Amino acid sequence: MLAQLALDNQGGEAELTGAPKLVDCINWQGRVLTGDALYCQAGLCQAVLADGGDYLVVVRGNQPQLLEELEVLFGAPEMQSKGQARVAQFDYREATTVGKGHGRIEERMAIASTELAGYSRWPGLSQVVQLKRTWEHKGVTKSATRYLVTSLPPEEASVHRLMQIRRGHWQIENRLHYVKDVTMGEDRSLIHVGAGGAVMSALRSTAVSLLHRAGLHRIASTLRTNSQRPFQALILMGLLNSSDA
Repeated sequence: MLAQLALDNQGGEAELTGAPKLVDCINWQGRVLTGDALYCQAGLCQAVLADGGDYLVVVRGNQPQLLEELEVLFGAPEMQSKGQARVAQFDYREATTVGKGHGRIEERMAIASTELAGYSRWPGLSQVVQLKRTWEHKGVTKSATRYLVTSLPPEEASVHRLMQIRRGHWQIENRLHYVKDVTMGEDRSLIHVGAGGAVMSALRSTAVSLLHRAGLHRIASTLRTNSQRPFQALILMGLLNSSDA
């Protein structure tokens, strides 16, 4: 956790209205902002660029013009294969990975291009990416297509690197947000009075960070163990030596 911001839901604040404040809290030099379509906002991307950072965000219907530009580009005949792109002198770079997780095998194919750089008005846009995922669920083959934009140029971020950054975003979702929301029951918490919710959220984040720093990634089982052996938690926090336990 680099920063945390409590939102006033009763005062009309939401994740999108709070995002600019959170972005301002972070030194973006040498860092990359990743996010889902909610964070595909020109103002946010411009703020990150101004602070020396870069962005890689998903584009969906909340940015209709940008989405249309992407769909037109990747729907063009020249972008249907590497050979066709070469003949038309289009920038076309692809990469494919295969991974296993959640009981399924998933293939991901990414195509990156600089064809919209200098054409799109999106701030700092350098590359655009079409990401196709294919997997089998209960004997049925399913697929999904996402589009991404980034300020990272090809010489700094190859297609493989862009895929790694995107996967890294979901590792944060799985290792932090899912753990807090589901394993630690943050979504079910009834603590809302005053700063109680923000304090408990900070404590949960601290606990997850301590466990990860100790090399412990089976969070649910570790929490159950520590609930029966509280001295283990004290050791993790540096308040007790293991020899004294």
